[in-house]
Amino acid sequence: MHTPKHQSTLSAVICIAAFALAGCSSAPPSSTLATNSPATSSAVAQTEIKEASAPSSRLALTYDGGVMVLDGKTFEVLKTIKKEGFLRLNPAGDNRHMVVADGNSYTMLDMGAWTQEHGDHDHYYTTAPTLTSLSFAAEGTGHVIVDHGKSAMFADKTGTFDIYNPADLTGEDQRTVSTLETTSVTLPEPHHGLAIPLENDRYLVAVGNDEERSGAAVVDAEGKTIVENKECPGLHGEAVAADGIITVGCQDGALIYKDGAFIKVSNSEDPYSRSGNQAGSKASHFVLADYKTDKEAELERPEQFSIIDTEAETRTKVALPEGVSYTFRSLARGEQGEHLLLTTDGKLRFYAEDGAELGAVDVMDSWEESTVWQDPRPAIWVDGHTAYVTDPASKKLHIISLATIAQGEAEVFESVDLPEVPNEINGISRTATTKVSAEVEH
Repeated sequence: MHTPKHQSTLSAVICIAAFALAGCSSAPPSSTLATNSPATSSAVAQTEIKEASAPSSRLALTYDGGVMVLDGKTFEVLKTIKKEGFLRLNPAGDNRHMVVADGNSYTMLDMGAWTQEHGDHDHYYTTAPTLTSLSFAAEGTGHVIVDHGKSAMFADKTGTFDIYNPADLTGEDQRTVSTLETTSVTLPEPHHGLAIPLENDRYLVAVGNDEERSGAAVVDAEGKTIVENKECPGLHGEAVAADGIITVGCQDGALIYKDGAFIKVSNSEDPYSRSGNQAGSKASHFVLADYKTDKEAELERPEQFSIIDTEAETRTKVALPEGVSYTFRSLARGEQGEHLLLTTDGKLRFYAEDGAELGAVDVMDSWEESTVWQDPRPAIWVDGHTAYVTDPASKKLHIISLATIAQGEAEVFESVDLPEVPNEINGISRTATTKVSAEVEH
């Protein structure tokens, strides 16, 4: 059922809040004109906007009690934003905002730097980072995924995801909008799910309930199933590769979605071989994924990873040195599709697309993964030829040059002290092609 587009703003807010309060698991798919939900963060005073001479990158790092925003070049802490709860970070899709999830809501964080098209040239702007008042109630915040010019925010406890156009986040006055049009789709049952925007208002989603996930499907804007694959027990993790090909992880392999169909890949020697965390690159047909084989382990520390070849439709296992492992925050990709893996011996290892080892660089002391997944552990974010690696044990941020990674070399050229113990890291890129679409006269 579609809600008419002329529906009042008030009823849209009530609708979003109702999902969070009531669960709405049996509600049909809907389309709503949505605004910021009842306040989960207070409005802040407008800050000055300045024009810059070049594009900027900025980093967001969560800590116990808030988010730190750093300049990506000087590494200065531009602002510390206090916010309670265990916080997660996801790109909003416009290379300006991050989505901050706290378990009950998604709130837009204006990172304070962006590029704006103006005819045959670009303008670059900066302002103070701000946790905006644009916030969406979502009971059980989970995955936020951007593709095909849309972003989908999934709420696990309702099985609902809200979709918005990232270009609409910035208004004509160059400030974050106070209201945002969204559409909503509710799946048959709540579950820890995901929704990947595809073309023609379709979405790749997980299939499951609050007890298990059994497969993946493509649904339309009404939630109707177009194609489905039920051969993916424990579905978790996703990546987008070159040519729009998508992979999702299973407990016995992975699914590849391309040309409108799902293909299952697995390794026969390991009937249980979970690849629940993945890192893709639109510059590469290969996907980096973890590889776990102990179904009964409370916490498995894998000593191998996998590479999914979306063209050959295969998955290859790659061994690490004995005693060396990694975590779900260890996976990243280089600018040309190289595989990057942050390992427990304190190294950043890098591999060619086919899995051939290129080299490694010492970054920090050895470390061990906590059994509590929310606890801080080293994490990596990459912008062009630069990798940013957090070191919770020493409260440092390490900056690594990847300019000569193809030759098997990398260099730690800066280590910065942080005021808080870092947990998650994400950022906006000075090299990304995404630009704010609003036109400004000058």
